[in-house]
Amino acid sequence: MVNQKIEETFNKLKKVLGWSVDKRVTLSLAGYYVTLEKEFEEARFDEIASYLKKSVGIFSPLRSHLNPLFVATLDTQGLDSKLAVDLLLEKAEALKAASFKMNSYTYLAALLMSDEKDSWSYEIDRTKQLMEDMKKHHRFLTSADDYPYAMFLGKMAGDTAVRAETMNKYYMDLKKQKFYGGNELQWMSQVLTYSSPNYEEDLVQRAIIIRDGLKSVKIKTSMAQYPVIGFMAALELNQEQLNTIVASYESIAGMKLFSWYKESALPIAFGLELRSSKDAYSAAAISMATSLEMLLQAQQAMMISTIAATSVATSSNSN
Repeated sequence: MVNQKIEETFNKLKKVLGWSVDKRVTLSLAGYYVTLEKEFEEARFDEIASYLKKSVGIFSPLRSHLNPLFVATLDTQGLDSKLAVDLLLEKAEALKAASFKMNSYTYLAALLMSDEKDSWSYEIDRTKQLMEDMKKHHRFLTSADDYPYAMFLGKMAGDTAVRAETMNKYYMDLKKQKFYGGNELQWMSQVLTYSSPNYEEDLVQRAIIIRDGLKSVKIKTSMAQYPVIGFMAALELNQEQLNTIVASYESIAGMKLFSWYKESALPIAFGLELRSSKDAYSAAAISMATSLEMLLQAQQAMMISTIAATSVATSSNSN
């Protein structure tokens, strides 16, 4: 049933996006809609895409190769099309006024800001502080591509300096365990602070067990998958949940659509498992990972955006 829905959504997206968009992007977006249990509506998608195009200049990052990802994220938020676009642009202007460099990552960070304008100043200040604290440990590795994670994690409770120090310790410890250094490992070390800003030694061991377990069943654990592995460890998924993810992966990767893009199946399988879980982050959708480096950050930003949004929704429903 899930596989059929993925294929149906993929075909609808392909009709709208055409063949000019990389198939991995279309597959990831199909998984994004399915794990969120959102119906893809061509008319609404086109409406958002059209208004976004009219609202920005021809050289705007919002009209770049990442455009389908921005449109899909705005689409699934459920806001009025024009309101969703206008709000995103207003958030981006607030970041620009705070001296953030304007590029794709700035707009991705804007997607992670709350809709309440009274909160923007606090969120931006926390993001800037976390970025500065991160630079103390990784001056050259920390750059604009960290904006989305800094926005997401900066809003969380805890001292930003402690969180940055913890990120650095995770980075160094994981590198010793044959995780390759670079942006992806930095993002993974950031993800591991999702549950707490304080260092937790068992998270490193859990990440190693998950990586090695996936390898043992011939699931690739390339650098593109590092943040997903990080979330699996940070959310403390148990053995039964991990086995379910593997089974889902094998089912999705076995689809003809994924014949040449099996790596894209793992985050979708992960998102499906979290959707059926009953914990505070149960509705998180992880459907957008890809081996394309230029798209990785955008897709991970969608992932954490979903976790943030659905965590709030789950919390509200339990009150």
